[in-house]
Amino acid sequence: MAMTHALTLPPAWIISSGLVPAWQIDADHLLEVEAAGRTDEGRIRWRYRLSRRRRTIFAGSDICSGVGAVLTPDELISAARTVLHYLTLRPGDTDADYFDSYTRAQVEWRDRYAEELSIYAMDEWCGYCGGDHVSPGCPSRCGG
Repeated sequence: MAMTHALTLPPAWIISSGLVPAWQIDADHLLEVEAAGRTDEGRIRWRYRLSRRRRTIFAGSDICSGVGAVLTPDELISAARTVLHYLTLRPGDTDADYFDSYTRAQVEWRDRYAEELSIYAMDEWCGYCGGDHVSPGCPSRCGG
């Protein structure tokens, strides 16, 4: 398994060209997630970038862990699922004003890809193999 900052990466994760942990969600989408310090309450602040065919769709650092979280592969998976959950919200999932700050490209991406990618953020169901585990750490991805 690859290592980054003494963190063992979850199965099927890679180190991106930006030298951060990355989850290749599908052939076109890559989610980079890295710990970017801690808040005053002791939460891990996560920096993320979701790209499609190497073009950034979303980037931010507005997601945090629970208080006192420890940087582990499971915490990285949890952060990735949380980020993907929020980025794949669609109209009707939340208040309409949630999308007010979206760019035109983000709205177009949401309307075209959010629904199909949202399955990879689901609880206790793998979007790859249908197993009762979370998608970001699915070891079956290693075999093809």
